[in-house]
Amino acid sequence: MKKIILVLFLFLLCYTCYYIYTVTEDNSLDIVAIGDEIAYNPYKINKCNYNYDFINEDYHINDLLNIIKYNQEMNINNKTESIHQLLSKADILIISIGMNDIYYKLKDDHKEIYTYFNNILGSYEDVLKEIAKYDYKDVYILNYYNISNEQNDLFVYINYKLNKLANKYHYQYLDIAKKLNNREKYYQKADDFALNNMGYRQIYDILVEKIKKT
Repeated sequence: MKKIILVLFLFLLCYTCYYIYTVTEDNSLDIVAIGDEIAYNPYKINKCNYNYDFINEDYHINDLLNIIKYNQEMNINNKTESIHQLLSKADILIISIGMNDIYYKLKDDHKEIYTYFNNILGSYEDVLKEIAKYDYKDVYILNYYNISNEQNDLFVYINYKLNKLANKYHYQYLDIAKKLNNREKYYQKADDFALNNMGYRQIYDILVEKIKKT
């Protein structure tokens, strides 16, 4: 009889522990997006908590690098949080940075443009060195898309280099250019890379497929 009672007690104890675990376990993912406006997305994936505090449409690569190196803080809703705090608690990190650098140069002049691209990719690697200090389930690096049907060779070059850089740090390179290249219906203006909701939806679809596998 005592053995039966003991077995029942152990069974109830295990069941109670399992129940408490399943009720209290947080299955949500913390997604932190940093960089330029392409990293922002108005569409949200279920069971994901999003943070867009360190996204700015005017950010260049060196801006983001300095923000991380010097641990910039933001005051949001009367709460101060540093970028290091966000990076340390992120399950998934999404990075889009460099579009402003690229289009600034394309609109200016093409003098020594490949040297210029190599320099901004060097700064991009410095960003990756900083974020590599933290652990994530995944890091997604968004590549660069061309809003026109011109200068495609330049985008092929820089995306090839960016892909190699992502692989070096074992991060996931997301080829959003396949869906966005020269697709005016996805831009707010035909001569600007800023996306409309249809454009963001294309990126969302790619992210959903990736995160489902996480």
